[in-house]
Amino acid sequence: MSGYIAFVKKEFTENMKNYRFLIMFAVFLIFGITSAFLAKFTPEILSALAADMEMSPEPVALDAWKQFYKNISGVGFSAFIILYGSCLSGEYSKGTLVLMVTKGLSRKAVILAKYTIAAILMTISYWVSYAATYGYTAFLWQDASLPNVALAALALWIAGFLYLSILMIGCVIFRQTFTSILFTGGIVAVISLLGIIEPIAKFSPFILTTKNIDLISGEITLSDFMIPAVVSIVISILGLLLAIRLFNKKQL
Repeated sequence: MSGYIAFVKKEFTENMKNYRFLIMFAVFLIFGITSAFLAKFTPEILSALAADMEMSPEPVALDAWKQFYKNISGVGFSAFIILYGSCLSGEYSKGTLVLMVTKGLSRKAVILAKYTIAAILMTISYWVSYAATYGYTAFLWQDASLPNVALAALALWIAGFLYLSILMIGCVIFRQTFTSILFTGGIVAVISLLGIIEPIAKFSPFILTTKNIDLISGEITLSDFMIPAVVSIVISILGLLLAIRLFNKKQL
């Protein structure tokens, strides 16, 4: 346990020094701040630039959340995967893991510590971004009242842990950062494809990243998210356990 805590402190310090957390936090915060403003003022900007352009419908609060989920599920989580795709490759290249393991640090502690820090920093960045979108949406559409906004955000957050578990497996298997990222993107693509195949679709975690707006607008119910959320959590746990098992057998 002491080795795990010590490695968590090391990981936290490194993520602050190499600006990984700062970059991710800034990316998520920018999306959180701009989602509502883009939804509100983009039609006006476009109409001002092209006077003969057909006017689009008056933007509503739901448009701000559409922008938020589009940005976070796409660019936001992609940036997260890219930033943390090197979480083990640097250790491999420097040979630091060999030294620490020979001094008594368990391999399990290494994976758990890296997962813990990545999960914490992702969580902070994500929910700050959500809070920014929520605040600016409430400011720009003061009379708007949308149901299940927090629950829709919770669903996407759960998907973030799934991506992290897949990434950890890739980082353990491959020594190169690019290959780890490519592996993660490939598995996520497979999950996405399975999410459009019936009858698998209703169980797929893909729902957690694509049906958030449908939940807020009332087109689907919370019960439609329950099974995909449980499946996502189970796969996340199994993925982390698999990463630990593979790392225990890996030649450092």
